[in-house]
Amino acid sequence: MLKRIFTFISMLCIGISATAQNYSTDALLKRVEENYAVLECSGIAPNKKEAIEMAKKSAIYTYLLVGINGLNNNQPLLRKPLAPNAQEYVDRILGTMNYATYIRNCVIAEKTNKTANKQIQVFATIELYHLSLKRMLETAGVLQRAAQDIKLTETQEKIAMPTIMVVPFRKDGQSYEEAIRANSDMRMAISKINEAFIKEGVETKDLLTCLNNAETYRVRMGGNMSLDDAILINSGADVSVSVDMTKDINSMGVRISLTLKAIEVATGNTLATKSEISGRKRTTADMLCSVMAQVMIKDFMQQISTRMATKITTGQSISVRFTIDPSSPINMDTEINNIMPLSDILISWVKRHAKNGRYHTQGRTSTLLAFSDIYVDNSVEQGMQSDVNDFALALYKYLKGLNLNISRTITGNSVDVIIH
Repeated sequence: MLKRIFTFISMLCIGISATAQNYSTDALLKRVEENYAVLECSGIAPNKKEAIEMAKKSAIYTYLLVGINGLNNNQPLLRKPLAPNAQEYVDRILGTMNYATYIRNCVIAEKTNKTANKQIQVFATIELYHLSLKRMLETAGVLQRAAQDIKLTETQEKIAMPTIMVVPFRKDGQSYEEAIRANSDMRMAISKINEAFIKEGVETKDLLTCLNNAETYRVRMGGNMSLDDAILINSGADVSVSVDMTKDINSMGVRISLTLKAIEVATGNTLATKSEISGRKRTTADMLCSVMAQVMIKDFMQQISTRMATKITTGQSISVRFTIDPSSPINMDTEINNIMPLSDILISWVKRHAKNGRYHTQGRTSTLLAFSDIYVDNSVEQGMQSDVNDFALALYKYLKGLNLNISRTITGNSVDVIIH
C-alpha cells in the first residue's frame, strides 16, 4: 500500500514539475528533412546538463503549444480549445524521459550564457521527429485536427452525413412550385445535380414528391407556414441546395452558368457555395450541365464535409420551439412545482443538455419560447448514432416528470413541443 502511495506521489510530482518549468519558446526552423525537422533553440536551467535537457523539451513544448514558423502552417500542433486530456498528456511527455524518443540528434554550441538570475543558457541544434510526434498525439486522441484536414470518409464514420434536397433558385416572390413547373431547364439542372450527389454516395430527397406532400403537412401544422417552408421541413432533408442555371445558345454552341448554394434547413446557416461558367461547346445544354454538375459536386461536397467535420466536436445544430396551447391553464411565466417560471426551467434544461452548453434563444413571449440553435451530440458509437431524437426523448421524459401534458413533432432537425 505504501509503495502504491509513493508511486502516485512521485508521478504527481513529475507532472507538477513539467507544467511548472519555464520553457524557452525561441525555436527556429532551419530545414525540414524527410521525417524530421532541424531546429535551433535554447534551454535554461541551474546547470549545463539540465539546460541541455531543457533545450530538447523546449523544442517539443514550442512545437506543441506555441508554434514554429514553417511547421504546421505556423500554428501550434495542439490548437485551442485543447482536448480535455491534452495538457495532461504534454506534461506526461515532458515530465518523464518520453520526450527523448522524439529527438533524433542534439548538438550543443560551445557558447553559453548566464542569465540575470544566474541560470545557464545553452544553444542547441535539434533534429525533431515532428511527424512521429504528431502521429502519436493523433493516436492518443489529443490532437484536434483542422476540419479541412478531415476526409469525407472519416467524417462519415464519426457522424451521420446530411440528407440533401435540391431546389430551384427563386426570384423575389416566386415559390418553388412556380420556379420548377414551367421551367424545363431548371428541372433538367436539378435532375443532373441530384444524379451527381447520388454518385458521390449522398442521400437525396425528391423535390416533386415533397411538393406533393407539403400541403397536407402545412394544414396539419395549422396553416401558419408558407408552402415552401412546409416543403423543406416535411422533406426530412438536413440541407437544401439551391440551383441557379442560365444558358446562352448561339451559332457557336451553348454556354451554361451554374450556381449552387447549400443551406442548413434547421438553422438557415450557409454550408457551401459554388459557381461555374462553362466554355462554349457544340453540344446540348443537357450534356454540358451533366458534365459541369459532376465537376462542381466534388468541391462542393468537400465544402460541406469541412463544415460537417466541425460538428464532430461542436455537435449538430437543431431548432426547438415550445408553444403553449391556447386552452392550457399555464403559460411561460407560470411557476412550476414552486421552482421557477416555466421558461426559465426550459432554458436551464437546454443549457445543461446542449453539447458544451451551446445554444441560442431566438425569442420568448408568454406563449412561445424558441431556440434557433441548440448543439446536440451526433456521434456514431458502436454503430449507434446520437441525434435529435435522443435529445427530444430526454426532453420529453423531463417534462413528463414535471407533470406537464405535452405533445411533440420531430421533423428533420426541428422539434416542436406543444404544452397543453
